[in-house]
Amino acid sequence: MEDILAPWPEPSRSPWMRGRAPEAACSHPGYTKDDPTDHQFIATLDSYRDTGGLASVQEVVTLFKRCKGSDLTPLASLIAGKKVICFGWEARVWLPLFQFNRVDMTPQIGLGQVLAQLSSVFSAWELANWFAQPNPWLGDRTPAARLGWDLPAVLNAARADRFVVDGQDHPRTSVVTGGQDMDYAN
Repeated sequence: MEDILAPWPEPSRSPWMRGRAPEAACSHPGYTKDDPTDHQFIATLDSYRDTGGLASVQEVVTLFKRCKGSDLTPLASLIAGKKVICFGWEARVWLPLFQFNRVDMTPQIGLGQVLAQLSSVFSAWELANWFAQPNPWLGDRTPAARLGWDLPAVLNAARADRFVVDGQDHPRTSVVTGGQDMDYAN
């Protein structure tokens, strides 16, 4: 899937529409601070195999186009707003696919809440690893595997791990589960 993005025939003011902004969107603080080594990247790639794998931003753009047509504004907004995980490796931007509903490419329900818990204490690379590694708070299952069917547990694991990192309790937030609002401390 190399060189998927070619210049569009119609002019666009948005760099995303010209296929150049995905890397720029991930260049703000927290997205490319620590570049993984080859071994770290391969280990992360292997860790995500059971939950959809990793895809380059060009591959994700192709998936978005299939679902949403040529409007890439939603994807650009998700990346720029840190509402999905993306990180750089070997001059390319990568996104774990677990975070998208593969039918319509919307973010998984609850992903934003979990990212809100962790993005202040983890870099994008650390976030990608947090979701891919077995977590003791989740019975040694990965947060990526549990997110779709046990959001409260993943959110509690994120909250606990954030507390371990920064040692502070945070204001309460509300999580919707099964039609009920449940409060979880940040």
